[in-house]
Amino acid sequence: MVVNPFYAPAFWLLGRISQGAGFALVGLLFLLSTLVALAVPAGAAAWVPAALLALLGCYGLAAVRAFLAHGIERTIALMERIASGELVSIEAQSGAAAGDRSVDRLHGAIAQMNRSLALIVRQVWSSAEIIAGGARSITAGNTQLAERTHEQAASLEETAAGVEELAASARQNAQSCSQANLLAAGTEEVAMQASDRMQDVSATMERIEDNAGQVGEILATVEGFAFQTNILALNAAVEAARAGEHGRGFAVVAAEVRELAQRSAQAAREIKEITAQTSASVGKGRGQVAATGKALAEVVASIQDVSQMLISIAAASREQSESVEEINRAVVAIDSVTQQNAALVEEAASSAEDLASESAQLVRAVGRFKTDRAEDRERAMALVKAGVRHMRKVGVQQACQDFMNPHGGFIHREDYLFVVDMQCTRLAFPPAPETVGQYDSGLRDADGTLFSRQNVEIARTAGSGWNDFRVPHPLTGKIEPKSAYLERVDEVVIGCGIYWRSGGAA
Repeated sequence: MVVNPFYAPAFWLLGRISQGAGFALVGLLFLLSTLVALAVPAGAAAWVPAALLALLGCYGLAAVRAFLAHGIERTIALMERIASGELVSIEAQSGAAAGDRSVDRLHGAIAQMNRSLALIVRQVWSSAEIIAGGARSITAGNTQLAERTHEQAASLEETAAGVEELAASARQNAQSCSQANLLAAGTEEVAMQASDRMQDVSATMERIEDNAGQVGEILATVEGFAFQTNILALNAAVEAARAGEHGRGFAVVAAEVRELAQRSAQAAREIKEITAQTSASVGKGRGQVAATGKALAEVVASIQDVSQMLISIAAASREQSESVEEINRAVVAIDSVTQQNAALVEEAASSAEDLASESAQLVRAVGRFKTDRAEDRERAMALVKAGVRHMRKVGVQQACQDFMNPHGGFIHREDYLFVVDMQCTRLAFPPAPETVGQYDSGLRDADGTLFSRQNVEIARTAGSGWNDFRVPHPLTGKIEPKSAYLERVDEVVIGCGIYWRSGGAA
């Protein structure tokens, strides 16, 4: 803080003695003035030394008061800087040689508190950044794990449904095999009965063949009888001819007998032929019946094989059904565990998001305290405070005009003041005067943060403070971190920003 040159000699002396010695020295000057006034004889000239000593005492008293006020104001300024979040290279007053003045001790204690706070803030900031980064990583990992778990749960549900269908198919196959086995057993029984019938038919044909042979033999006898009857008829005819008229009737009988014998012989021959044909057909049928019986025996054997295969298939289907049921139960259990895991992952993801949110709030809270760029921050704060005093003196409209004026005393190279109202409307912005009146509530930085709205919120709630965001640098065009110091004046906010990696404010 600037010291009045009028008090500079007294400040030099008071800075090297204690507070009590300063008051004692002032009292001594007033005492000497009184003693001189009493000791000097009466006269106008006699009051000059006393008046000079009295004036010197008044000067000393005023200097002591100004010295104490200077120390208090310096302490107040230090506390204001700390309250605004600036924890940057604030050292105790080096001129306090005596070290016993209350104001100096208070200032030194606050400076030491500032250094301790700066160290704590750096450590908390670093830890909060690490925690926030870890929370973001955990959140991202939990999100991916949750997605994969949900996908796995969906796949398990599909697998469980497929296994259930497979189990139902296996059960159906086992039932179908059992039914097929019953049908095969019935078919085997029918085939065996047909085979037995064929054997009976074969035996019957064999008997028919034997009977046909016997009929042939009988027919041969009949043919013999017919031949002999024919011979007898011839002989009778001859004898009837010999008998003449008396034998004519006998001759007629003999002719009828002969004709009957011939027809009998013809019938016997025809029956013999039919019997021969029947015997041949019976023989052929017997061979076919034998072949059919053999085929039926093979069919019976095949049906028995099929029946055995169906029994094996049914047993295998039952075992498969049991295995599939076990698999289905296992899949259902896994699906249940997966669903539980999915719920736990969602809870973990929610907890990680909460941790990330809390870490971000901690980073923002700690971010209000600044431990870097001491000179730039002090210059920005000084410019804002000068602007606040000027605005309170001349009003908002005149102050904004002065802030925009290159010769108004508030633009120093890259340092300038910007002003917005509580609705984020620009009232002063020297780099771009044409944007005055622009509504900045939706203005976002490189990270998508509504930093203009944050500026207003910080000033509204805290009265003053710092806000950090990332915007393009006006000279390089690169995205760089920036800090803005803000103070509220009634219904407007005055601010000044500095880039972290460049030398000026903006």
